[in-house]
Amino acid sequence: MSEPYKQFSHGVIPTLEKLSQAVNQVGALNSDLDLPFSFAITSKTTRFSYLFPDLQTADALLPDVPEMRASLIRLGDSMIETVDNSANSSIPSAYTYLGQFIDHDITLEAKSDSMVKLSDGDFRVLTPEEIIANITNGRTPGLDLDNLYYKPAPRNCSRMALGFVSDDENIPLLHKANDLPRQRRSIRPEDDRAALIGDKRDDENLIIAQLHVAFLRAHNAIVDRGHTFQEARRILRRHYQWIVVKDFLPRICDRWIVSEILFGGNKVFRPNPDDLFMPFEFSVAAYRFGHSMVRGTYQYNSAFPRATLNELFTQTALSGSLGTASVLPEKWIIEWKNFIDGGANRARPIDTSLSTALFHLRQFDNPLPIEARLPVRNLLRGYMLRLPTGQAVATALGLTVLRPEEIEAVAHSVSDAQLAAVRDGGFSRRTPLWYYILAEAAASTGRLGPVGSTIVAEVVIGLIRGSKDSILREPSWKPTLGKTPGLFTLRDLLELGGVLN
Repeated sequence: MSEPYKQFSHGVIPTLEKLSQAVNQVGALNSDLDLPFSFAITSKTTRFSYLFPDLQTADALLPDVPEMRASLIRLGDSMIETVDNSANSSIPSAYTYLGQFIDHDITLEAKSDSMVKLSDGDFRVLTPEEIIANITNGRTPGLDLDNLYYKPAPRNCSRMALGFVSDDENIPLLHKANDLPRQRRSIRPEDDRAALIGDKRDDENLIIAQLHVAFLRAHNAIVDRGHTFQEARRILRRHYQWIVVKDFLPRICDRWIVSEILFGGNKVFRPNPDDLFMPFEFSVAAYRFGHSMVRGTYQYNSAFPRATLNELFTQTALSGSLGTASVLPEKWIIEWKNFIDGGANRARPIDTSLSTALFHLRQFDNPLPIEARLPVRNLLRGYMLRLPTGQAVATALGLTVLRPEEIEAVAHSVSDAQLAAVRDGGFSRRTPLWYYILAEAAASTGRLGPVGSTIVAEVVIGLIRGSKDSILREPSWKPTLGKTPGLFTLRDLLELGGVLN
């Protein structure tokens, strides 16, 4: 093997070559340890495509001009929350990271970064031919929990393997299975306690890592009720899909739009179930609404009443180094009661400002170039991948288009700098799709607006309709694992996994 796999920070997409090296390296380790794995990792990729292929026209895209890159960088740099910004939405913070978990289950675009570097002076917009020929999805797009079950995720017979925590940072007395399964300690940073999970991005920050643990423990709780591995996997998949449809989407999207798609059928995203694809407008723009919901600090648990996002990155192997302890210290186990309904942590509103922590991302504990500033990255990637403007998409959907003065009012509510960036870049009338969706949410209820709700709900529900063990193919299916028959929420899943303390 010519090069070991790398650690990947938030906002940094691993190349397919590095991803393959990671799989090979972990596979070699697994062979030595003779671990019983749940799946062989898929060697196949699925395709990306456009929801609106007819919008690949000059008037529907941002202008392909030399100054556009600088204008987008300026806009992204202006999307930083003010120092005294403590606004809350009505959405508990757990759903910020459930959204990230869902993303890691359905999409991994791992090729564009090797084609054009965002930091390069010769940055350019990819041609349609390049995009069709080269951009593929490294995950199965159906909501089938491949991030939970695919290799190198180890299992013990029908149960999924877990990692342990210690109540002493110096003496690893292992007594609670509350962490991800990991490699042993190593002098090589890329190997050191690396998570053995289906998608390593679920070890990107400690909140999503602990959510992954909750899913592993929920699977084991189902097995403990007398089910085989295959049965437990199917049951968990179906309850997960129910959470997404009945608990997650109604909190994030306009509820009328969600209901209309559920009961009236998909009208925009109707792929063949044998050819599920990932729409660019969803993965590169609409579904990135969650970046706006991330907070800079959280009331994490009693030991860390103000844990910073940087600390939560540090307490992982992918983005940090797990500190100096041999295993995750018990004091870093999440208190989920702080993150669900009635808890202290609520997500930031969906708007055009992001936490300052998302402007200073790092890799290998070193600063990144442009990729360190997540909003800049999102805007440049959308431009590079030829996303239509928000106005063009709204028109294609038959929805009311935001007026220029409405977009400018949203920008001005953040800062004079953002207003100037919007005006000077010509973005009042031809708005990058990601920014448009955030502005639409900020101009309405704090949930996604009509365009954002339609894209997110159409795609997620369409993927569930075409996924393995789809609950939407059986209208009479109801959940059975919650306290109340026929109901099942994220809270119920945390209780099932025994992690709601």
